[in-house]
Amino acid sequence: MKNKKSEFEFCKVCNLNHNQGLHHKYFPNHRKSLSTFLTRFRNKLSDVCFFLNNPSPRSPELASRNRFWCFFCDKDIDELDSSFACANAICHLASVEHVKNLKHFFWKYGGVVDQLNAFTVSDDDLAKVLQKIYLYPVLYFILIV
Repeated sequence: MKNKKSEFEFCKVCNLNHNQGLHHKYFPNHRKSLSTFLTRFRNKLSDVCFFLNNPSPRSPELASRNRFWCFFCDKDIDELDSSFACANAICHLASVEHVKNLKHFFWKYGGVVDQLNAFTVSDDDLAKVLQKIYLYPVLYFILIV
């Protein structure tokens, strides 16, 4: 039987091609890059998660600048059809598709499974923010009148 050389594959975390297979995720440079990446993404999530407790209407002028890139899903989440800031991003972070892609990312690139909740929005939190969003027009009307 011939020794087959590993094919090159691209590591999204390290931004380089390698032929180490799944062993690549255990290399020190990859671990450092993963840690840096997850920290940066967690900081972006903290900006989005601010609106979990403070849903606020989004002004139409700022719609094009209100975007969120989900690195785990390779998906651009825009807020063009939402009237509240980060509503689509919050819904995406709570979706089954996002959790599935997040688990696959952690399997392929490494990462501690205990951290999964730090990169998702729970169903309870989603329900709370949706309730606040749906009650916002009623509360606004009550406060004005």
